[in-house]
Amino acid sequence: MKIGIIGGGAVGLLTASYLYQNKHDVTLFTRTEDQANQINSLGVILLVDDKKKQMCITANKLLPKISTFDLLVVCVKQYHLNQIVNTLDQYEGENILFLQNGMSHIEIVKNLSIPNCLIGIVEHGALKTSLNEVTHTGKGMIRFGQLKGNIDALKRLSSLHTAEFPFKCQDDWEYILKQKCLINCVINPLTSIFNVRNGEIITNEYFKPICKLLFNEVATVLELNRQNEWDKLVEICEKTSENYSSMNRDLFHGRQTEIESMLGFVKKLAIDKKINVPTIELVYNSIKGLEKKKG
Repeated sequence: MKIGIIGGGAVGLLTASYLYQNKHDVTLFTRTEDQANQINSLGVILLVDDKKKQMCITANKLLPKISTFDLLVVCVKQYHLNQIVNTLDQYEGENILFLQNGMSHIEIVKNLSIPNCLIGIVEHGALKTSLNEVTHTGKGMIRFGQLKGNIDALKRLSSLHTAEFPFKCQDDWEYILKQKCLINCVINPLTSIFNVRNGEIITNEYFKPICKLLFNEVATVLELNRQNEWDKLVEICEKTSENYSSMNRDLFHGRQTEIESMLGFVKKLAIDKKINVPTIELVYNSIKGLEKKKG
């Protein structure tokens, strides 16, 4: 399959690496000319299970008009989507998959004229270590559903599935986004505020009650089953106990976080539903304050 991937971050590099290994024709679109040049010169380096793999993936700086692919995968962070809407509006292809955290991007996707729009979540752990290098820190899968379009688009995306890089179609795409949003809203900001790895928010006797308070409020707003989702959250914290969250790393490196697409989205939803969410307000404001402090 001819596949275009927009975004040279951890998820974009990881997805490009595995799809290239599975014999697809992959083109990666980056934000900067420097990153595209480095990838074209040195390839994409994937570190997995202490082994390095080098792949000769074609990279280009993203322009307003790009060629047509069998599938276009959008891996930029949610807050960058508005910057590429013009490119997406001019895109003449039929199949597009969005892989963002949070849920704020749903309305953007609905308004696009592209006929087959799929939306998914990434359960893999990935860490970008340089412009062209990514470490696969935790194996998971990409779960996706169809926001609009025909069944052929779902079948085409399902055909990407391999044991090494699984894709799983979900009938209820809204539920999987809510579930991932809940997990992100708890793990990301708390590990950032406390500056700890993922596992510590449930093993530290002082952090855990705060974690539970935040979890309960977010689960209530998103109308998710608390017991089932708490068990899932604990499982993920245990599985990724030694990892730093993406928000923790964003703050560490002085980058903008995805707090608006995560807790910001839930906070607005709580206002619409007239639900009092003091813990969400506290955690949201804490991250915004840390962002301001970092400049």
